[in-house]
Amino acid sequence: MKKSEIEIGRTYSNGRGRERRVIDIGPQYKLYDAQESVENMRYEIIKDGSKENRTAGKQYNMTLAAFAAWAKEMVS
Repeated sequence: MKKSEIEIGRTYSNGRGRERRVIDIGPQYKLYDAQESVENMRYEIIKDGSKENRTAGKQYNMTLAAFAAWAKEMVS
């Protein structure tokens, strides 16, 4: 998927039962202080792929490029 196709509020899947919803996109979502990328995002886990879905609702930061590589399709 292309970085330009990722939209705030949409849910994406990796095609293997995992889903993540994009919360926000911006440079403030760095993974660590020395990170040079300014194309970052915050996402929420919707389905983690496990039967218990233990991490559902947790939020994490990621680069937009990494998310685009992970995402295979838009769910909603």
